Amino acid sequence: MKKGYVGLLACAAGILIGLGISRLDLTGYLEKTQEQEYHPVERKVPELVESKLKDPKQCWLCGSHERSMMGYFRKFDDLGVICTNQWYVMDMHIRNHDEDGNLTGPQGNGHIGYTGTGEGGCFFHTEQMSDYGISEVSVDYGEDSIFDVKKVQNHLCQECLDKLVESMEVFCEETQKPKPRDLVLVDFQTLELYALQEHNAGYFIRDYYVEIESEEDRVEVKAFYCPKLNNGKKDGE
Repeated sequence: MKKGYVGLLACAAGILIGLGISRLDLTGYLEKTQEQEYHPVERKVPELVESKLKDPKQCWLCGSHERSMMGYFRKFDDLGVICTNQWYVMDMHIRNHDEDGNLTGPQGNGHIGYTGTGEGGCFFHTEQMSDYGISEVSVDYGEDSIFDVKKVQNHLCQECLDKLVESMEVFCEETQKPKPRDLVLVDFQTLELYALQEHNAGYFIRDYYVEIESEEDRVEVKAFYCPKLNNGKKDGE
């Protein structure tokens, strides 16, 4: 009986010791995991730089340089997406308008398009239903899709360059440098720029509402023409 009793006590002690070690090991593992997973983040933008553009009238955003196409797009009451590294401007064509910017009537079926900005750049897929005031632009990131201020430093006036850099806001760890994607949303009428980074969810821009959905390798931008109603009616009705 004594041997059985002693054996039972030894077995129980072994189980308790084992449980104790397991708990200690698990506690240490959890503490170590929590330390590894906790990384303070903060809002950052790239450093401001000095413009190298000699003639502000040739600015690719507010000026009239042919390469930028913004002199053409500024005629439209619409929104666009700019891939800044290649300076490719995509008209979202939310509303029906002609090449002179005049609003037009229904144009039938919607438009689907595909285009790229060149090797290493972004790839655009557009679905435009302008008769209903709806447009969607999906952008697949390319290898060269991290914002590089040097690629626009020679082509933007100081005011537009500062505005572009400040719109490139991202959240990253304290010790990391910001690496925003080279995409911004632009209002062709006001030339205001809006961030299209992974933390942005949407914007109200004049008579437009924009939804943004980001993934690791792409972003989807959906825009709707939805003017503010007054007692359930549009102004003028």
